[in-house]
Amino acid sequence: MSFLKKLFSKPSKEKENQQIHHNINQIYNTQPFQRKSNPIYNYNGIYRIEQFEIILEQQIIDLEQLKQLTWRGAPQVYRAKVWKLILKYIPPNHMSQTSVIQKKRQDYIQYIKNYYEQIHERDQNEEKILIMISNVVLRTQPDYQLFRDPKIQKLIKRLLFIWSQRHPMSSYVQEINDIASPLIAVFLNEYVRVDFNKFDVPPDFDKLPDDIFLDMEADIYWCLCKIIENIQDYFIHNQPGVSLANEKIKNILSFIDPTILDYFQQQQIDFNHFAFRWIISLLVREFPLYLAIRILDTYLSEGDNMANLHIYTVSNLILKCGLEIKNKNMDEAIIFLQNLPTKDWTELDIEMLLQEAYVFKEYMTNKQNLNQSVTPTQSNRISNK
Repeated sequence: MSFLKKLFSKPSKEKENQQIHHNINQIYNTQPFQRKSNPIYNYNGIYRIEQFEIILEQQIIDLEQLKQLTWRGAPQVYRAKVWKLILKYIPPNHMSQTSVIQKKRQDYIQYIKNYYEQIHERDQNEEKILIMISNVVLRTQPDYQLFRDPKIQKLIKRLLFIWSQRHPMSSYVQEINDIASPLIAVFLNEYVRVDFNKFDVPPDFDKLPDDIFLDMEADIYWCLCKIIENIQDYFIHNQPGVSLANEKIKNILSFIDPTILDYFQQQQIDFNHFAFRWIISLLVREFPLYLAIRILDTYLSEGDNMANLHIYTVSNLILKCGLEIKNKNMDEAIIFLQNLPTKDWTELDIEMLLQEAYVFKEYMTNKQNLNQSVTPTQSNRISNK
């Protein structure tokens, strides 16, 4: 990674600010939307699977080691368990996992009885929320047959309604369904083989016993709650987290490539016209689902820092749009930004998007130390994998 060496090398004091700023500008790919023939990074390879097996077979799993390995993608065969572990839904101690997850699943069954099945006790506001959720469910991942299946749609409807009732400060905000969709595909793959390219209904899907399906729904619900805990300001009244994220993104762009920010200002493009969805849905709707799942591997491995990396990833994606939109008028640019041509992106493109975002984050985080000649530390997640 030569650009990392350039970025983190220590130049003479008088050239430091100028050189690092130049290197930051050279990191991101300036033509990302052109069709490429990049090789695919194989995070489902035998060696990667063996690395995960070594960690997952530990009596007490080293979560930091697991997060570090997951940063560059989890293999499909272990992804569901890995996500449950790094989200701290199940404990790292194997001896405790069964009892903890059984208790959580029992709690969720009780929530269904208390919140969803009490049809005659719903008030007008709850009925309104349920109607809104029903409409949203129909728009969840519409390109994939799996999400048009009635059982999956019922699952989404039920867990979103329960979430809204248990989080009255937020009620229900659209895009939570988008965040749930990768969890559904990943956790279903524990029981029946999911095609992560087509996301059709698996052949043995209808043979799943109801109790297994309910266990899966409970796991999805609790892990969704864990994810939203990290970005809860996106979903409370007035969504202050989204406004703050927009301001941070503008600050990042103004430092890395102010010409893009100038363009948005000249064209009077409001970030909420496109970035609102990017931010609140964790980019799930901007990429094919299998790539959104890959993004979540990295996001979840960041733990409490997930929201911060997400802001830098969104910023990097805007930077990559620069050459595509600078010659467009406002309407053309907004249409492009709302319909990104990412269907031909590969895992390698996502890998670079995330690694570049991480570099930006590390640099901006340590920028205040430049006057003291403190060199930012390269992340093991980038250099050791």
